[in-house]
Amino acid sequence: MTIDEEVPRDLAELVVPLEGSLRAADDRWQPLMLTDPAGASVESVAAYFRDLQARGCSDATIRSYGMDLLRWFRFLWAIDVSWNSATHAEARDFCRWLLLAGKLIRSHWR
Repeated sequence: MTIDEEVPRDLAELVVPLEGSLRAADDRWQPLMLTDPAGASVESVAAYFRDLQARGCSDATIRSYGMDLLRWFRFLWAIDVSWNSATHAEARDFCRWLLLAGKLIRSHWR
């Protein structure tokens, strides 16, 4: 698809549900797991986490990257695009959505 053929997305109306999760796993070799809305592990992310662990990254670093990936995958799920089909247009729209949507505000745990 060329730039002229791109279908513009209405990012102002886009609702990105809080589906999927990043959770701790009881596995020393795979300490974190990103799951899809059905609760299944996202294998591409699991492979990436294994690579990060092999490079000596701490669990905190892997968790930080995992939170970013969770937000990316939630965006892709909301626009119904698989991660291996995402193009520069989806990456651009994700960056624009991040700027416009702002940081998620949740009630504090205390």
